[in-house]
Amino acid sequence: MQSIDQKIVNALIEDAKGFWPKRWSEIQEYFQKICLSAAVDVIMWDFSLFTKKGETHTLAELKANAKCSEPAEYVFEKLLDILVEDNVLSLENGVYTCLDNDPEVWSPAEMVSEAIRKIPEEGAAFQWLARGIGGLHRFISGKLTGEEVMFGPWSDFSLVGQVYFTSEVYGFWSKLAGQSVKRLINEAFDKPITVLEIGAGTGSGTYDMFQSLGGPEPTHQKIGKYICTEIHKRLIKKTAKDPKFADYLDIMEFEGVDVTKPLEEQDVALESADLLYAVNVMHATDDILACCEAMYKLVKKGGYAVLGEIAPPKGKLYRYMELTFGQLYSYYHYNDKDLRPQSPILRPEQWIEYFKKAGFSEAVAIPGDAIEGCDRGGAIIAYK
Repeated sequence: MQSIDQKIVNALIEDAKGFWPKRWSEIQEYFQKICLSAAVDVIMWDFSLFTKKGETHTLAELKANAKCSEPAEYVFEKLLDILVEDNVLSLENGVYTCLDNDPEVWSPAEMVSEAIRKIPEEGAAFQWLARGIGGLHRFISGKLTGEEVMFGPWSDFSLVGQVYFTSEVYGFWSKLAGQSVKRLINEAFDKPITVLEIGAGTGSGTYDMFQSLGGPEPTHQKIGKYICTEIHKRLIKKTAKDPKFADYLDIMEFEGVDVTKPLEEQDVALESADLLYAVNVMHATDDILACCEAMYKLVKKGGYAVLGEIAPPKGKLYRYMELTFGQLYSYYHYNDKDLRPQSPILRPEQWIEYFKKAGFSEAVAIPGDAIEGCDRGGAIIAYK
C-alpha cells in the first residue's frame, strides 16, 4: 500500500460511530453546566467579582482583585471565557461587562452529584472534573499547584487512570486510535512491524491497541517490537510493571523519550518505526510544528503516524479539558500561541495542515465531519 486506503478510512468511520458514547448529548450538557457553575462559583461568589449588573473590569484588574497567581492565569481567563460564552459577561475591546450578576445555577457539588446519579457509567469522569473545580480557588490563590490539585501531594494517578479505562467519552480516542492501528497493521503490512508509542502515560492507549488486535497471540504475530516511551520515568516504570501487560513484555521495550527536545541527543533511533502511535499526548508539547517534525523523523519511509487527539468544538472551549488538565503546567505552558491562540488542543484540520508542513505526504482525520454531533476530534492518520 502506498497511501491511506479509502476503504480503511470508511471502515474506521463506522468504527467511530460504534465507539462514540450514545449518551454524549446528556454528558456534554452536564459538562457544560458543571463548568458554568464552577465559573460562577469562583469568579462571582468566591472572589466577589461582578456583583452588580453593568460592572466593568479589564483582565488586569480582575487578576489583581483576585490576587491571581501567575501559574493560574491561563485557567482564570478560561473561567471568564466560560462566563462570556453563556452571556453572564460580555467582552469588548478588552473590557468585561457584567450582564447578569445573579445567574441561576446550582452549586458545582450539586451538579456533579446529579450528573453521577443520572449517568453513573461516567462517574470517574465527573469525579475528575469535581477534583479540578474543587481546587480552583486555592490554585488561583497560589496555595496549591495544578499538579497538587489534580494528583494530590503524592502524585496519585489512579483517578485519571480510571477515567481513561472506564469512561466511554475518554476512552473514545484511544479505542479509535487503537482500531486505526489494527486496520493499518492488518492491511498495510505483510510482516511483523515495529511500533513506537509516544507518551504511554497510564497505558490505556497501549492496552486498547493490544486488545484491538485480539490479545497476546495475534499481537505477537503482527508486532515484532513495541517501543513504549514516556517523558515521565515514573509512569514508564509503572507501566512496565502493570500485570495487564505480562503477556506482552517479550516484545515491549520501555524508553524515556521527549519529543520536545532534539531526538539526535536521545537514546532513540530515527526512522525506526513502521508505525508511530500516540493518544492525547502530542498537544501537550510547547511547539506543535516541531512535534510533527519529530514524528516525521521517527517514522520510516512508507510508514504511518496514528494519533488519537481530543479537539475543542469549533470556535469554542472544551470546558472540561480547560478546568481539569488546564491546571497542569504541561497543558497551558506552550510557546506557539500564534498557532494555538485559544487552547493547546487542536482541531483535526489543523493536525492535517501541520503534518503536511512537517513532510508527511498525506493525512486524514477520522471521523472528521462524518458523524453528527461528534465534533471532539478522533484519529489522525499521516503517511510518510
